[in-house]
Amino acid sequence: MTAHADPSAAIVVIGDEVLSGRVNDINSLFLCRRLHDLGVAVRRVVVVPDEVALIARDVADCAAGYTHVITSGGVGPTHDDVTMQGVAAAFAMGMRRHPVAERAIRDFYGSDMAEAALRMADVPDGAELILSPEMRFPVVRVRNVWVFPGSPHLLRKKFDMVAGRFASTPYRTATLALNTGEPEIAPFLGDVQRRFPDVAIGSYPQEPGATVRLVITLKGKDPERVAACHRELAAGLGRWLAPEGTGGAA
Repeated sequence: MTAHADPSAAIVVIGDEVLSGRVNDINSLFLCRRLHDLGVAVRRVVVVPDEVALIARDVADCAAGYTHVITSGGVGPTHDDVTMQGVAAAFAMGMRRHPVAERAIRDFYGSDMAEAALRMADVPDGAELILSPEMRFPVVRVRNVWVFPGSPHLLRKKFDMVAGRFASTPYRTATLALNTGEPEIAPFLGDVQRRFPDVAIGSYPQEPGATVRLVITLKGKDPERVAACHRELAAGLGRWLAPEGTGGAA
């Protein structure tokens, strides 16, 4: 994999159960946080049903537009587990039963293995299987698409296994806590943002009853630029700073 100074990512969550509200999608939240910590900007999260054509469409679109694509869900042994077929279709690839994956499945189930379990060894032709002593089953990567299970504990273990492949320059962040509303400061925030286009400035009103009314966040990869932007904001917004003050660049 080629290293990127400012990589981006898209997450494709796959499953009818997510779209129907039967399952709470915590995987994308985990992935967004972990990727941010690794210096990767998540630019898109999309949820698609268990349909090969729709999976293929969104995976192909994301693969063309972002450094990394991570899929979650649809890799089990049942009829509705069609993520592998969708990823294969996204790249006009065939499917094949990978001997390494087949051996891992046979070793895991032993004499209790049902034939249907071997569906999990069918992967896009040309897929890379990434092995680790800590995991029974490999991580599957097809070009810049990483295929993960939907089970949260398995996804987390597998992601942690390959997290080093995503690492980039970490983000530097800072915050300011204000006792004012957004309309009063919006023009000033816009002016500062134009002077610091490489620092993302976010404005987040707090819920009623919170100790402050507004939190301003800063994020960038150049610590000096983040610190300079933070100083300018703190100076211009000083009269509204809450007693909690400012969270300096970190």
